[in-house]
Amino acid sequence: MDELAKRVVFRLVLALVALAHIIIGIVAYIPGVSVENLAKTFYKASVISNPQLEHVTQMFGAYMLVMGILAIFALLNPVKNRAITNGIIILLVLRVLQRLFLAKQTLEIFRIPSGWYWSQTIFFFAIAIALFLLMPKKKEL
Repeated sequence: MDELAKRVVFRLVLALVALAHIIIGIVAYIPGVSVENLAKTFYKASVISNPQLEHVTQMFGAYMLVMGILAIFALLNPVKNRAITNGIIILLVLRVLQRLFLAKQTLEIFRIPSGWYWSQTIFFFAIAIALFLLMPKKKEL
């Protein structure tokens, strides 16, 4: 793959990361949004809502929204914002490890279809690998 194609694909992957985080972040952050519907729509998870879970979900939404905004900064200037891309990669790898180590518990508690769960896990890992392999190298000073 030539350098131009690598840059385009890298930015497309970052755009996907940004869009997904911003959409989920906004939906989760809005007060009064059904936590059950949010969990079912994005994660195919079954949850029982209560005020504590709604509050935690809104906090989760703020983090997701900020992660999406940071991905936009990385997308706009990939060389200058390598630290952001590295942070996204680390976050995705940690989430994959978490999903591996807690799979049995998570699948049982949230009644997530296993095919969906493992597809998402592989997808998160693929995004992390793509970002790592396609990330522009530091410019020589």
